[in-house]
Amino acid sequence: MNKSLFSNPLETSPGLTIDDLNKYLPAIHTVEDMTMTAEEMQEGLFLAKCLDGLKQIPDQSIDLIIADPPEDTGEILDKQNSQLTLQDYYKWNTRWLTEAHRTLKNTGGIYLLTNWQYSSMYHGLLNNHFRIRSRITWRDHLTREKPRIPTWTNEAADIWFATKSDDFQFNQKAVSVEADRQDLLNNPVGSNLWMDIPGILDENEKKPQELFMRILQTSSFKLNWVLDPFMGTGDVGLAAKQSGRRFIGFETNKDNLLLSMKRIDQKGE
Repeated sequence: MNKSLFSNPLETSPGLTIDDLNKYLPAIHTVEDMTMTAEEMQEGLFLAKCLDGLKQIPDQSIDLIIADPPEDTGEILDKQNSQLTLQDYYKWNTRWLTEAHRTLKNTGGIYLLTNWQYSSMYHGLLNNHFRIRSRITWRDHLTREKPRIPTWTNEAADIWFATKSDDFQFNQKAVSVEADRQDLLNNPVGSNLWMDIPGILDENEKKPQELFMRILQTSSFKLNWVLDPFMGTGDVGLAAKQSGRRFIGFETNKDNLLLSMKRIDQKGE
């Protein structure tokens, strides 16, 4: 009989019970548990920094990356209490995007979520590595900002969509820019203005599931490999599993990782 990890009531993180901790803590995998090869990939949620995890993924093995880069120093700086500069942030983003480009298949794509303050920076960074296809603007109900001085209230956020080559997956088919130019003109796809995304429906969501479902259904097929290098509480992973994709996620916060494991275990099938 397995002995419980905890014998006394403890204060747990929101969304996690003592039973959850007993169940999921022993199942945590770290970057040291990643033993992937091009012939044998490994689904999973890993307690790992983005760069450490990406370095374990084989070249040209991922079909789709969905990334919401953090702004906190814990993921970015090696030293505790270090002062994060804009130059540090830029260099860190350059490093992980370089690794992300390496892991993507030639037909792969990346969706990068950002607020308006960093949108132009990510446009430049992505343009150095990928072929930018579109900037999606969506109504993010959670980032409604009350301005400190009288001006416009911000309710929008950006998603940059870029691909590794001109041959990529889109709208549930393989696209070749040259071969499909006329077809795209005759049959235009949906708008890049997403004002119809609903608010979050689950208290553990950070972004609405509809947002990620739309991305997955447009830019991947079933059994494709989807990577979220900054997993948070597992929104992308949950959407990926519910839509039949294979998922790899990295997260540095143990509570968030445990919550991701619970959500995907309970709702991912």
